[in-house]
Amino acid sequence: MRLRRQLDPRVAALLAQHAEQEPGARSERLLAWGLLADGQVMACTDLALHIPEVGRVPWDEVVRGSWSEEFLDLVLSPGAVGRAKQVRLRFEEPGQVPGVVRERVNWTVVASQHAPLRHVDGRTGGAMLNARRSPATGEIRWGVVFDAGIDPADPGWRGAADAALADLRDQLGI
Repeated sequence: MRLRRQLDPRVAALLAQHAEQEPGARSERLLAWGLLADGQVMACTDLALHIPEVGRVPWDEVVRGSWSEEFLDLVLSPGAVGRAKQVRLRFEEPGQVPGVVRERVNWTVVASQHAPLRHVDGRTGGAMLNARRSPATGEIRWGVVFDAGIDPADPGWRGAADAALADLRDQLGI
């Protein structure tokens, strides 16, 4: 006979709140959760991170995560093309969160490469190009995170990034 552990009510409330906002979140499996320094909780499921005041973040939208002391620093992608968002979470008790974040983010990475960009007006810059696997569908999503100082809404930079992405896709055959 298998005994069921009682889920912390704060974790259950966080997951229920995100399930109301994202219908696909109802079928997620909890992998780990941690207690934040402010008394709130965050949770890791098989499909996403659930962060208070941030929301549900699918694993393929977590550009990177790093653990140091009691802090988890995350870089989140705003979508296919744009500027990344940085989130710092301070933990009272991290539980298994750091290891799960590392494993799930690494699993989603298909390709990641920094590319030099040349704007149509001659300016130079760069961007991180990445291909990430959706844990929900297995679909590969391509994204661009521009270096600091580059306006992702500028058509010249977007065109340069699109060309660099096309080159990378051709090189990888994806």
